[in-house]
Amino acid sequence: AHSNGQSGRLMKNNIKNIFWWSLVMCVSLLNAQSAVARDALTKQLILRMAGDSTRHAQSIRARQVLADVRLPDGTALHVVRRLSGDANEFVVRLPAAVSQEKAGEIARQIAADPGILSAEPDRRRYPALVPNDPGYLGSPPNFINQWNLFEDAGGIRMQEGWDLTTGSSAVTIALLDTGILEHRDLNPARIQDGYDFISDPDTANDGDGRDPDPTDAGDAVAADECSKGSPADDSSWHGLTVAGIMVAESDNNLDIAGIDFSANLLPVRVLGKCGGLVSDIVDAIRWSVGLHIDGVPDNPSPAKVVNLSLSGSGNCSSSEQRAINDAIKAGAVVVVAAGNENVDVATQSPANCDNVIVVGATNRSGSRASYTNFGEQIDLSAPGGESGDGLLTLSNNGQQDAGRDIVGVSIGTSYTTAQVSAVASLMFSLDATLTPDMVEGLLRQTTRAFPDSSCTTSSCGSGILDALAVLTGALDPVSILGATANTGKSSDGSGGGGGCSMSGNRSTDPFLLLLLFAGLAGITRRRLTEVIRNRS
Repeated sequence: AHSNGQSGRLMKNNIKNIFWWSLVMCVSLLNAQSAVARDALTKQLILRMAGDSTRHAQSIRARQVLADVRLPDGTALHVVRRLSGDANEFVVRLPAAVSQEKAGEIARQIAADPGILSAEPDRRRYPALVPNDPGYLGSPPNFINQWNLFEDAGGIRMQEGWDLTTGSSAVTIALLDTGILEHRDLNPARIQDGYDFISDPDTANDGDGRDPDPTDAGDAVAADECSKGSPADDSSWHGLTVAGIMVAESDNNLDIAGIDFSANLLPVRVLGKCGGLVSDIVDAIRWSVGLHIDGVPDNPSPAKVVNLSLSGSGNCSSSEQRAINDAIKAGAVVVVAAGNENVDVATQSPANCDNVIVVGATNRSGSRASYTNFGEQIDLSAPGGESGDGLLTLSNNGQQDAGRDIVGVSIGTSYTTAQVSAVASLMFSLDATLTPDMVEGLLRQTTRAFPDSSCTTSSCGSGILDALAVLTGALDPVSILGATANTGKSSDGSGGGGGCSMSGNRSTDPFLLLLLFAGLAGITRRRLTEVIRNRS
């Protein structure tokens, strides 16, 4: 997932000898930002003197000026106290509170002194936020929970990440999928006016072609309807299930917790009965990031994150690649699922397109999920679950037309993609100036190592998504990325893919595959879904 160019924002971090009072001026501007940014301020550093200065260090007392260690403008630092455990380690006070990023910059400049072994900001820690949604930790009668967000083995450390940010309403996630349904655990105020880009009325299943209504009309099909020998299937309500992972209302004593508490969702309908057309999807990609499409009103809410939980076999087409490139140039990240066919991701599109962030799937123990596609073009993995240990999300109990709101269990790379998309939106809430290159680089370089050999960096990406680590990195990108934002892979392609098809070949749901292998042929997808809660 490679894109060219360097970030002007990162280049600023190469400037040497920044005067201290110019940093203080920057702090006054930061005070106008969100409460999250204010909470991240610090006015202390932790310094460790080099070993050859031990005798000198032992003579230093609290409130004493550290005369031989100064800020770039010459300002001396005051000692707060000696830190326990090491006679050479001290807490020192800055003249004024600064952001974590600025404190990190100052610490790096001080650490260049040969008398200083290390310097780092004295960061704050807070009580971990635990949402009160009953599905988060699990509640009677099933006690199934959102393990993917908090468990040590296979989770993404989202609970700790929420202590840095829970999101911003200034960020929009575009969901290119089957459309959207109303649900009791979705806030209508956060659902933007999307669009239905399906041009074929038969596929759309709503009586017409393109229109301003992205409501999911259902994608149930009869036997042989998509192609000769294709099975009958119930409506998937796939767009709703993906949306639930990302933006279900959190901490509201209802159903589940979405990853981003505040971001807006832009539903863009591109998949209907028997999948969707590439020509519709490429228009939808451009429109979702604010680019003009003839015959369609311009999108007033351009997305910073484009979620593509869809796939089809074959090479990345030139039209797909150009649309993705245009989205990147518009400043958006494009997140794509690796796919559920247990094949090399290089055979799946848009998984094999350049400039996309590709997400594979691990199970509850952190091992490779049996269904996930694999290969060198995967950027990272996230929990997608297996049969018996799926992911809680929002759904609907209607088999053909929409019925009642429910919470159900789903598995697949569609949902690993949703987790990465939502975490990317949280990254933008911390720093709206992050570039697509920087977001991808941070996601890749902050992952947790795979726990066993079932996944390697050549088959499942750099590791498992770590929300705390990547959000911490978003506060100080230079500490992770260095002086350049060009951290993507080579231009030979990167990809993703998901649980729905872009062409006539409808992609098989991995849950169905697992049960079919167990000898349960003939059961529809809706009946395979384990319904956790079915309240009116």
